[in-house]
Amino acid sequence: MITYFNLYRPEKEKLMAEDEYRKSELFDSPVFCGHPGGSRPTGPLSLSLKHNHRDEMMIWSWGFSFVVHEGILAEFATQGFTGYRTKPASVRFRDGSVSTKYHEFLVTGWAGMASAESGVRVVESCPACPRKHYSPITNYEKLIDWSNWTGDDFFMLWPLPGFKLITERVAFWLLSSGVGSFRLAGLDERLQGQRVPSSGFTPGRLLEVLPEDLAIKYGRPLGID
Repeated sequence: MITYFNLYRPEKEKLMAEDEYRKSELFDSPVFCGHPGGSRPTGPLSLSLKHNHRDEMMIWSWGFSFVVHEGILAEFATQGFTGYRTKPASVRFRDGSVSTKYHEFLVTGWAGMASAESGVRVVESCPACPRKHYSPITNYEKLIDWSNWTGDDFFMLWPLPGFKLITERVAFWLLSSGVGSFRLAGLDERLQGQRVPSSGFTPGRLLEVLPEDLAIKYGRPLGID
């Protein structure tokens, strides 16, 4: 078994950013099915802050998005960390100044579907659209089938795309780096501030959270792209 952690937003809410308007592509769903089609962002991420702390190297929005300062990204490259892509972003501080030294951070590593031994399975699947509802986790120790893991340092697990999973070596580096703008937690029922729903999961489509090429590569065989 691989030791891993969930990379999560900092505890102080005053450090959180608001998402500004962002251009998105809407996905259509058949009218008769009644399920929302979802969307994926196509424009650059813009965040606004209620503080002027330039020393925050990771900045998290109230959604799934977060940005990383280019200095930290350079260190990630030096360390050889894998499983992510970046996109241009901008951060507006409280005094009105705008920085483009932050980049949107996309987790692209993959650990496949949650293991059947975890209790997660499809309990409802719409015949007209990609919407699927999954049962809740009953065995956290068996959550990941490591034979499906791409071996990347940053990775996600379906149907939990909101959880940014990292390997032990990333966790150790972050803890020793002085970055500070994050929390690490185990993926369990008492997850700090990000409770795993007891009703199960309805996550949408991979296209909403992954670049199109990876959404097709990983999602199409599972019918979730």
